[in-house]
Parts: sequence; C-alpha cells; structure tokens
Amino acid sequence: MVHGDVGSFDTRFERLTGHYRDAIARGELKPGDRFPSAKALSERHKVGRTTAGRVHGTLISLGLIEHRAGIGTFVLGPPAGEGGDGKDRPALESAARKAVRAFDEWRARSKPPTLTDAMNELRDALG
Repeated sequence: MVHGDVGSFDTRFERLTGHYRDAIARGELKPGDRFPSAKALSERHKVGRTTAGRVHGTLISLGLIEHRAGIGTFVLGPPAGEGGDGKDRPALESAARKAVRAFDEWRARSKPPTLTDAMNELRDALG
C-alpha cells in the first residue's frame, strides 16, 4: 500500500517540461534558438516518444516554443513577467480591450456570471 501524498510525485513529463520552461525563463534558451525535436528529446532524456511529444505540446501551448512545419521547432522566449521584456504587452492589451468591447456589445439577455466576473476583472486590470 502507498502512503503519503500521491499528488507529490513528479513524472518525467513534469520534470522535463519544468526543466525547459525554466531554461527559457533564465535565458539559457533564447528566442530564435532551435529547440530539440521530440525524437531528439526522447533520445537525449531517455523518455518515450509520447512523453517527449507531450513536453513539446505543453511548451507550445504555453507560448514558449513554436513548431514551423518543414523547418523545425524554435524558442519564442519567456512570457512577459517571467524574464521577458514585455514587448508583447501592447498587443496583449489591445486584444484584451477588444474582448471587453465585444463582451459589452454582446446582446444576450443574461451573461454567465463567471464570464461577467472575469470580464470585470479584466476591465479593472486594464484601468
């Protein structure tokens, strides 16, 4: 029988994802650097292809790397506030303002309370 907090076990996937996320945040992997393929990650770290593919997918979804078909995978850089220089802030702010405007113009009789709360929080953050 297993005793203790089962949720505290780190999987290889979590450790590997964290390793690369931290390397990008620290600047060890810089924007534009070629990122290892899933096959290379699998071989380098002695993990299965599924695990390596999940690491790739997670880093892509976090906006840290980008796969360009036929070319390779490249580092995008850390998100703003995590070692980034915040250059993307104007684009993010513009997109957030568009979302707030679209929400305000939405003609539904009732808007879901959780969405209303989230949009109010976003509106407050934008000032």
